[in-house]
Amino acid sequence: MNIRFGSGFFGRFIYAGSGGKSGKPSDGKGTVRKYYPNQFTVIAYAENGTKTAFFGSGIENNTLSKLSFEISSTGCGSCELVFKVLPKNSELTYMQRIDIFLFGDELPWYSGYIITRPIEGTTETEFKFVAHGYYNRLETLVLFETYQNMDPGDIVRDIARKAEHTHGLVYNPIKIANAGYTVTKLVFDGVTAKEALATLSDFAVDFVYGVDEYRSLYFQPREKRINEEARLTVGKHLSKYIPSWNTEKIYNWARIKGGNIDDDGEQWLCVVQDEESISKYGKRDKVLTLPSAYEVGDARRWGENQLAQYKEPVRSAKVSGVRLEYPLVDGTFNVRHLTTMGEAQIRTLDGKTYEYPITKVKYTVSAKTGISADMTLGEPVFALDTYLASIERNAKNIEQSQASAIKQLKT
Repeated sequence: MNIRFGSGFFGRFIYAGSGGKSGKPSDGKGTVRKYYPNQFTVIAYAENGTKTAFFGSGIENNTLSKLSFEISSTGCGSCELVFKVLPKNSELTYMQRIDIFLFGDELPWYSGYIITRPIEGTTETEFKFVAHGYYNRLETLVLFETYQNMDPGDIVRDIARKAEHTHGLVYNPIKIANAGYTVTKLVFDGVTAKEALATLSDFAVDFVYGVDEYRSLYFQPREKRINEEARLTVGKHLSKYIPSWNTEKIYNWARIKGGNIDDDGEQWLCVVQDEESISKYGKRDKVLTLPSAYEVGDARRWGENQLAQYKEPVRSAKVSGVRLEYPLVDGTFNVRHLTTMGEAQIRTLDGKTYEYPITKVKYTVSAKTGISADMTLGEPVFALDTYLASIERNAKNIEQSQASAIKQLKT
């Protein structure tokens, strides 16, 4: 039976076998699982699921010198593997699935597939492979569907079944929850599964989505409770803590453009606003576009959820040098398996505590220096790639909105 542990504002739910983090996967008695200091293993699989290669510590003639991977708000993210000797194509090649296991854990901490590999004949002395989690494959699943009078969870299940048939994901309906809200009408006309999930999570209100380390698509309510493994004290559990507060992203009044044209030829569906935020920070306007929405009620629900995220200053922080290993009373040790589940609580040197949603965890593994972790908390600070991605999404929204308007004008 899978167990739901919870998720954070930008986090997610994690599922594990019975016994979970505090017990062996097979016994379910709550006994402490055995971990091994700095042990790491990467397993490569053939398309039929058979294991084709093993790399990592404790493996004879191991050529994997270091690796890093990210767990983000949408599950398994980017990954890099660096080898001293180039593996053969039969061992590790394009689109091949890999799983990563840390500290001798029997359950994977990461699952993804190879995107790029070095070309034979290169003069490089180190050989870097780049992988990404299976959420990335939803970028190439394009939807041409109309959904009417359906719960967002039912729509996600339909998307998950499509992804299993064509994109290598594992469909697990237990990981997809109903939102308890009926969407009147959504039209995905050439929309990627990634974009569809983003829209559906907002309609569901405070839902998170992505693909986990078991390659399963999840869609669950956000959880704002503290992740017990993410209670960290500066100087004791981590070496660096750099907070940032940003008021530039605040908006508290928004007019929403949808996919439907009214009698006046307009696509404006509704206006949403937050009076408390307006009183505190002044009126700050925004125009939001949701071309897949055709009804006022759907657009209002979506818009109010957007406002809830940006009506107050955005808080973020960078945390590095997190100590993952900690001792137990019997002389053995346990490890922090940090994920984007729940919120992190940071206690500073002056005794104050701050709580943030966990946005991203990056693990770095080296044959020389061992295993370490860095964390991004709250909303990430401004980055060019994020900015460009938002521009691209806005452009696609405009394109879809225009296409919708043209269709209606023709009819």
